[in-house]
Amino acid sequence: MKYVFRSTSRQFERAYPYSVGMPRSDAVVVILGLVIISQCFLTIGQSELEESSFRSETDYEGQLTYTDNYSYATLGPAGRNATLVMPGGHDYARPLPLVVSLHGYSGWGSQNSEYMGLYDSVYENEHLLLSPDGTVNWFWQRWWNATDACCNNFNSNVDDVSYLEGLIEETVQNYGADPEGVVVMGLSNGGFMSHRMACDSGNSIRAIVSLNGATWDNFGTECPDTGRPDILHVHSTADGVIQYDGGSFNSEYPSAMETVGHWANRSGCDSSMTHLGNIDLINSDGVGETDSYENLNCADGNRVAHWKINNGSHVPSLNHPEWAELTLSWALSSFVRDSDGDGYRDDVDVFEYDSDEWSDNDGDGIGDNADMDDDNDGLTDSEEASMGTDSLRSDTDTDGISDMDDCNPLDGTMYTDTDSDGMCDESDPDADDDGWINGDEFDCVTDWLDNLSVPSDFEGDGICDLIDTDDDNDDYLDDQDIFPEDPSEWSDNDGDGIGNNADIDDDDDGWSDLDEQSCVTDQWSSESLPDDLDGDSICDIIDEDVDGDGYSNELDQYPLDSSEWNDTDGDGIGDNLDVFSADRQEWIDTDADGVGDNSDVFLDNPNEWNDTDGDGVGDNTDLFPVNPSEWIDTDADGFGDNVDAFPMDVEEWIDTDADGVGDNSDAHPKDSSKWEEDPEYLMIGLAGALVAIIILTFIGRRNA
Repeated sequence: MKYVFRSTSRQFERAYPYSVGMPRSDAVVVILGLVIISQCFLTIGQSELEESSFRSETDYEGQLTYTDNYSYATLGPAGRNATLVMPGGHDYARPLPLVVSLHGYSGWGSQNSEYMGLYDSVYENEHLLLSPDGTVNWFWQRWWNATDACCNNFNSNVDDVSYLEGLIEETVQNYGADPEGVVVMGLSNGGFMSHRMACDSGNSIRAIVSLNGATWDNFGTECPDTGRPDILHVHSTADGVIQYDGGSFNSEYPSAMETVGHWANRSGCDSSMTHLGNIDLINSDGVGETDSYENLNCADGNRVAHWKINNGSHVPSLNHPEWAELTLSWALSSFVRDSDGDGYRDDVDVFEYDSDEWSDNDGDGIGDNADMDDDNDGLTDSEEASMGTDSLRSDTDTDGISDMDDCNPLDGTMYTDTDSDGMCDESDPDADDDGWINGDEFDCVTDWLDNLSVPSDFEGDGICDLIDTDDDNDDYLDDQDIFPEDPSEWSDNDGDGIGNNADIDDDDDGWSDLDEQSCVTDQWSSESLPDDLDGDSICDIIDEDVDGDGYSNELDQYPLDSSEWNDTDGDGIGDNLDVFSADRQEWIDTDADGVGDNSDVFLDNPNEWNDTDGDGVGDNTDLFPVNPSEWIDTDADGFGDNVDAFPMDVEEWIDTDADGVGDNSDAHPKDSSKWEEDPEYLMIGLAGALVAIIILTFIGRRNA
């Protein structure tokens, strides 16, 4: 079972509120009163611890599961034993951090551990807890011989440094404490002793946590430099026993700031503190009353910090479990476990829960101790031992070739044996065994390590074509020979890829070299083409029918005109074109009127071909073909329109007096002022007289 101690922090504070910080003469007065109380607490704590029986270690495979079913051990020299508390499931072979709890003046170890919540922390934070007691003075009060200020009131020569070192060593050797995870945590006189351990045994502890203690006032002289543990100094500003600003008991002790400054200076940290925030350490009220400071950038890699509990007392009411969690988290911040106890920390142990393995050199998931081929190069470790190669390096000579494939794994200048002839390529004159020495292959730009990559040697003279100046031995140098590997060709006039010797058309003009020779043109120039009028691929100079009209040149009156070959009338116009092939005077009839253009006055008018009177109107249309001044008679009165004064009036054609009235109608054709006949006045008079007689006769009859 897990034991819970019932002494509260308030009871603890009553136990020794004036245990330090008072003159020696005053101390005697209160010592007797404190003796009885302190021994009562001792009796309770020790009796409960003794009820637990020793618990054997558990067999372990994989990660341990710790419990609060604690196991205990008693250790230390005879007459001054100490109790070690271990979490359930602890395996001595798998070390855990060790917390050494140092009580204040007149207190005891288990009491201080309970006050600081360290018993619950054993399970919760997985560590061992050692709660030793200081020696008892004449008044049965326990104390630590820490510094000249606290608390050797009776000039005892007890060596508490050696005592604590012995306990730590025994815990490490016999109970699975991790030597790199030792934290010394003390209150008041125990805080002084924590600083003393950092001075005298700094190389055997990782960190100290001092609550309301101090270091040597004469730090440089009295505190030997034995190591660089992490220093966390916690101090209450309202501490009435060990003053925050320093004071004196048996002798002077430095202030909290001076205490921290001594360690920061020794570790090469920043000279000024950096405020990192606030922490709630006391009263469980959720108020961050504690300022967290740290002297950062320590040259020695350790840490030096100060937690300032504002308005806290000498024995403040610590928060549980926060005090243990926060202080141990700080003190073990750089600590890395060795979970399987194989001597390799978890951050470097590939198999952190297997004590038989810690490294996997080749990353194959098999630890090197069990792996027969640690570098996974195909050679077993025993084979590599016999060869003299490194079993942890797949490439012993670091030449980039694994030992398995390396021709000489111990010589970084020798790599492979391509042809497997037992001679490394670098010393083999023909590394790929292709019959060409390496030097020649370099010159010929072929792969000297590939027997399929062979230099080209067209004529087989042992000189590769790349460096042979006349590969085909045709007496034309390669740089002048368009066909350097064809002894029958060396030039290609028309660039068609066919050498001139084989090419029947060297200028690629469509005419064979033989034809061009027959046609007397240049067979090497595509611009020199034979004439071929009829396009029959027979040049004119040798073509018997140049115009290709089917009539030989000898019989063809037009040998260069494929559309003509005869001229019957000899007028110079071939019969095929001559409309009048039998009329020497005519050959074309533009208007197709049957009259040749040479005779046709009207070439474009098929209805006219002659103009007898030359008036520009063809005879077929001209009504007056022999009268050049007339050609039309619109009113058909027999008078041409050009002389007909009235071309639209068949009754009139002349107007002699130009009065606009034709002579046939004009009563006065020669008098332009009149054209009608004069009235018949006699007839008019006779008619009037006759009318008058008739009227008078009529009137007379009426009156009768």
